[in-house]
Amino acid sequence: MKNKDKKNSAGLTLVEVLLSIIILSIGVSTLMLATNRCLTVIKRAQNRDIAQNLIRQINTDHPIVKIDLDEKIENGDFEKFENFFWEREILFADLENTPGLFLINLTISWLEKGKNSSETISYYIYAPEAESVSRKIN
Repeated sequence: MKNKDKKNSAGLTLVEVLLSIIILSIGVSTLMLATNRCLTVIKRAQNRDIAQNLIRQINTDHPIVKIDLDEKIENGDFEKFENFFWEREILFADLENTPGLFLINLTISWLEKGKNSSETISYYIYAPEAESVSRKIN
């Protein structure tokens, strides 16, 4: 009789094995979801970093000439980064009180998982010598 009790208690039952497999699969699926979210965050951060570098590149490749400043919208794309586009909007900031003050809105846009994302920087340029300012004042 004692030999039969030792045989039955020596191994794992089917229920114990199935329970351990379920617990293991829940843990693995949770890790996979966390990894996917981390990769998404990393990709977003890379795209934002690329956009900030492209903003610097726009100001280098397409500089603003103060004498030629006027209200306008410029746009374009990048050869090296196909999904990235830029738009620069130049506006008179306050023509009555501060003639020659321009507001520049520079936006880099890109597609991220089928959705539009963008990074915008706004800054002011004071250019009282701009020809458009003298036309507006006179």
